[in-house]
Amino acid sequence: MECLQKIAPFSFCICVLFALSCQQEKKQESQSFSLEITDSIRVEYAGLLDLMDVDPARERVLLHDRQRGIIVLTDFEGNHLLKLDKQGDEKGSYGRYLWSTAQIEDNDHISLISHMGFFEFDAEGKLASHRKFQEDVPFFGGRAAADSELMEHEGIYYQQGLVARGQYNKTQDEYYDQFQLMVKFDPEKGSAERIIHLEEESPFRTSGKAFEVPEMSPSFTILEDKLLVIVGTDPHLNVYDIHPPHRLLKRKPISYPNYNAGEGMERAAADPNSIDSDRSAGRTYSLKAFQNYLLASYHPGYDVADRERYRSVSSPDEYSAFNKSIDGKYRPALFVMDQQGNPIQSIPIPESLDHRQFLVRDGDLWWLSRFNSEVEEDLVQIYKVEITEKD
Repeated sequence: MECLQKIAPFSFCICVLFALSCQQEKKQESQSFSLEITDSIRVEYAGLLDLMDVDPARERVLLHDRQRGIIVLTDFEGNHLLKLDKQGDEKGSYGRYLWSTAQIEDNDHISLISHMGFFEFDAEGKLASHRKFQEDVPFFGGRAAADSELMEHEGIYYQQGLVARGQYNKTQDEYYDQFQLMVKFDPEKGSAERIIHLEEESPFRTSGKAFEVPEMSPSFTILEDKLLVIVGTDPHLNVYDIHPPHRLLKRKPISYPNYNAGEGMERAAADPNSIDSDRSAGRTYSLKAFQNYLLASYHPGYDVADRERYRSVSSPDEYSAFNKSIDGKYRPALFVMDQQGNPIQSIPIPESLDHRQFLVRDGDLWWLSRFNSEVEEDLVQIYKVEITEKD
């Protein structure tokens, strides 16, 4: 009897905790969020543009022509205010490879980081400052687009920073042991330091399979004094102390609905000299902190049957037929979580929005329009988007 009396309070606590958990799940299920476009900016331009920055206070938009390497500044009416095209070898050139999105500064200047160092240009496009790296920095891949946003914390800048080639290749364990995901820049020191390895329990290190670089491409954001990182196809939220040595604080599974993570391929069959992309693999594309939430845009990946069909395609005609057969079946979505990574809701992303490129600015979401591959359009639109909750 005494034993039962001791157990009873414990059992009661378990029941209460279970009830609270169920209430929380029901609350999350009852919430019904949707994406609503509330405003738009039309920018006419003959070429492919990526979104780099939006400044609502100054009504400025910064875009990047990925094919020509041109940076375009417009106002909210779509008027072109400035074009930066400084890719040569002369003084003041940022070169061919931008390592980050350019940013609009408080003084109307534009700052950026390239393989040639730290740059700042004034409102007329003239070089205001340039600081070279103080030592040789290994070349790494970056994107001058909103899904690879440059983020600042206490004067240090953080960026996706992958090295596709190196001493080892994707068929070797050492490749995954040494693989690093990010880079941090210190403008005062003129330094760039690569940080954050793949976690030991990540599928990239435990499966014994070969994975392509796009499948390990990280999405990240900064929340208070923490770096939050999701690595490509691996559905886990990794939380790191932003201060050195960037200790892992938490690794939490993300419960994307109907998600099919990439499985890699047998290393014996992998070509160590190629870089490909497995379109059948689910993947996270962007991670942002927004209000009291975390927002992750993701693609769910193909189910088992479609994955096998995808892998068996052997000709352009078969590939075209396969794409038609799955048209609209796997839609990118926005996964809403609380700041601890607990799930709230998955929201389908409207076809008018680019599922990779969106920014949080002054408490609002700004989204790039989806590229229309069927109709040639000499324009892009930037949408102001709200997450609305329905009763």
